[in-house]
Amino acid sequence: MTEKKKSVLLTGATSGIGLAIGQRLAAEGYLVFGFGRDTGKVANQAEGFSLYPCDITDTSSLLAALKQLHKQLRAYPDIVIHSAGVAYYGLQETLSDANLKAMIRTNLEAPILLTTHLLQPFKQRGYGHFIFLSSVTAERTNPHGAAYGATKAALTSFAASLFEEVRKNGIKITTVQPDMTQSSLYRNADFTTDENACLFPEDIAEAVSFLLSQPEHLVTSKLTIQPQKHRIKKNKSQ
Repeated sequence: MTEKKKSVLLTGATSGIGLAIGQRLAAEGYLVFGFGRDTGKVANQAEGFSLYPCDITDTSSLLAALKQLHKQLRAYPDIVIHSAGVAYYGLQETLSDANLKAMIRTNLEAPILLTTHLLQPFKQRGYGHFIFLSSVTAERTNPHGAAYGATKAALTSFAASLFEEVRKNGIKITTVQPDMTQSSLYRNADFTTDENACLFPEDIAEAVSFLLSQPEHLVTSKLTIQPQKHRIKKNKSQ
């Protein structure tokens, strides 16, 4: 009998860490359904990697995409990976209302809303895995990144508390906390990663693959990933 392929709902699937995760999992035989605003920029999708146009900061758009996915699968996904994220850096008073709202809605509000809408069906069937892409900033002080760090700290706290709520229902919760990763996350900063001392999106994808390969009886509730060396450099484009 052919084993049923596990399905994955992945946000932030069109670039950076999310795209790397989607490509990695699709190559491993998962059915990946990616939510992203700019699906047209992904030129070559791997087999088993489908994209849904969706602005996760728009609740109606997010829930419509979830409804469409449920209709296509005739079920809810086995795994949900909250990878979408946005960051703005600088002294707190220099950030605009739009900057702040974008971070709060993308990094915190959307994953909480999406998770909430999936918890009941996950509990009813007795399994599921939520993976939250947080950041090492969740457990640090973050001058010039206070608001971004706050959204990640709140996300990490939400995931940890939720794990205690749902572990008895067979639902796994994992928070992944990467250090600086070479991606567009720092496009709004006056610093960038040093290519010889940073993580790459493929590193996070490998970590997610490892988490999903673990036996059913255990869960890694939090995973911190750091480069061996750590250096940043001035962003000349700023």
